[in-house]
Amino acid sequence: MSLCLWLLTTAPLLANKFETIGGGVQGSTRVKIEYLQVIAFVAGGIFLVSGILAIALQNKNAQTLNYTMWKPSAVIFFVLSIASFAAGVFMK
Repeated sequence: MSLCLWLLTTAPLLANKFETIGGGVQGSTRVKIEYLQVIAFVAGGIFLVSGILAIALQNKNAQTLNYTMWKPSAVIFFVLSIASFAAGVFMK
């Protein structure tokens, strides 16, 4: 109960602290976009590796969904990978 009360009282203070980040310094928009591009490329790489692993490790562990649904898993990971890479490329 005290944790909930603490979160309710400190959350507005933190929100006000970080509210001014959007204003930033002149030219900081380009830096933010570069960070988002790096995040998109890293996420695309992770999805790509996950898709490759879904194919490479098919039917290896019966406790995972990959045992029976490896094809849809691989397709979803590859689509997410393409979307992440496209987001990184088209971000300007």
